[in-house]
Amino acid sequence: MQEEIRQVQIDNLPVMLGVKQTAKNFGIAEHHARQLALQGLVKATRAGNKILINQQSVADYFNNCSLAVTTAEDTKIKPIPYRI
Repeated sequence: MQEEIRQVQIDNLPVMLGVKQTAKNFGIAEHHARQLALQGLVKATRAGNKILINQQSVADYFNNCSLAVTTAEDTKIKPIPYRI
């Protein structure tokens, strides 16, 4: 009985980029790209000593990021109670 060789569909494979290529594609520093991977904020894996980062995961991360919006209420100075 011959073993059937399963062929992986190319369409389903994730695009994995090195740290330098990720930084270049997304306009960020290499250090930042590396930290996103090491902190587990994006999907990544190691191939030997090289870090490979999932391109779609980085895109999703940046699409879901936002700067914290401060309101006038947040900037008011609040009195600190103290004992007399």
